Amino acid sequence: MAERRYLHLNLVANDLNLHQGAHRYEQAHGVPERSTFERLLEYGRFGDEGLFTALFVGDIPGMQGSPAFDGGPAEPITALTAISQHTRYVGLIATASTTFYDPYNLARLLASLDQVSDGRAGYNAVTSVIDRFAQNYSLQDHLSREARYHRADEFLQVLRALWDNRSMRPDPSGRARFHAEPINHDGPLFKVTGPLNIAPSRQQRPLIAQAGGSGPGIKVAAKHAEMVFTNSATRASAATYRQTLDKALIEEGRPPGTVPAIPGLIPYLGRTTEEAEEKLRELDSYVDWAPLAPAALGQFGLEIPLGDIDDPFPTHLLPRPDDVEQTIKSTFGNYVGLYNWAQEHPGATVRDVVAQAVGRGGATHRKFIGTYDELVDDFATWHEDGNIGGFNLMFSAGSTAIREFIDEVVPRLIDRGIYPSTPTALPLRQRF
Repeated sequence: MAERRYLHLNLVANDLNLHQGAHRYEQAHGVPERSTFERLLEYGRFGDEGLFTALFVGDIPGMQGSPAFDGGPAEPITALTAISQHTRYVGLIATASTTFYDPYNLARLLASLDQVSDGRAGYNAVTSVIDRFAQNYSLQDHLSREARYHRADEFLQVLRALWDNRSMRPDPSGRARFHAEPINHDGPLFKVTGPLNIAPSRQQRPLIAQAGGSGPGIKVAAKHAEMVFTNSATRASAATYRQTLDKALIEEGRPPGTVPAIPGLIPYLGRTTEEAEEKLRELDSYVDWAPLAPAALGQFGLEIPLGDIDDPFPTHLLPRPDDVEQTIKSTFGNYVGLYNWAQEHPGATVRDVVAQAVGRGGATHRKFIGTYDELVDDFATWHEDGNIGGFNLMFSAGSTAIREFIDEVVPRLIDRGIYPSTPTALPLRQRF
């Protein structure tokens, strides 16, 4: 009998993905203030309670603006190492840049997280995009997109070799001893002797995830990743991405369908659609939209004149994704998501685009507005299609929205038979 295929739900544990009105929303609803670290531990507790497959922590390796509403996002590996001691089951996926890190150092850090969490660690490999962040790492400016992905490919080769060249073996008395061999990597960018001096966990090495949206990103993902984060706002785009990724997997000698795609989603929920819409209106009411407008396109390095916040958005001026794939200044998948959304919403105002791109959280990922049952129906339909492995969930209003999801949606998913009813103790890689 074939094993039941459950939906994977990852919980994005970053306040930077909140709706811009979330803090005032919490104040209005009597949610007590918590420190940045208390909020991280809160995500961990929700991760276990909600039976989420993993926590996903993104990384902003520099200051986006001061003051920062989120208290300054914690460095992901450090944060997840702390969270690991307050959780039992949820996976722990940390983001780190292949452009800014050294592979041996990162291999040690992630292997340590994997060891301390007993095989629950994952690594989201990103190449980073912002020039001023590169200057924090002694780079004059950022590498070109082509150079970034060449570096990412070799970086992951080194990482995997260091992780794979280790084992625990019993000595004659039966006591487990750590063995590791040099890797003697001598490549165009890295020269690493090894071996790695951190013993493996029970899953041997962390899961490798990657946000593969552009052509070079998909190629790297097909070669190295075991899970891919995507920006698919429609079932049709999810099917297209699945075909593209499967073709790349076959070219790398890997079976199609073996790397699950996990699109992002921000749910706005209520007992009725009207209640969900009212929550969104309330959150929106706490935001001063005009100052956010420059960030909507500025994050992509696009200089398109924007008028008053309530003017029609100049959709005709947005370049086609294919024309800017090599030059875009932010995640390519996020730009594709915004471009497609703008095409699907003719007559959208500048305010609408600012809300979709930055104001309502979760970058340009799909926003769902509806009832608990409608969300479950939506999840079931996408799951049945077979083109995704689950969703990377970002919650607009923080703890109140996550609590609502766990109380109202998770039981319905379990009843539908597409979500597990008990936690799994499997290592993270085996879950995917």
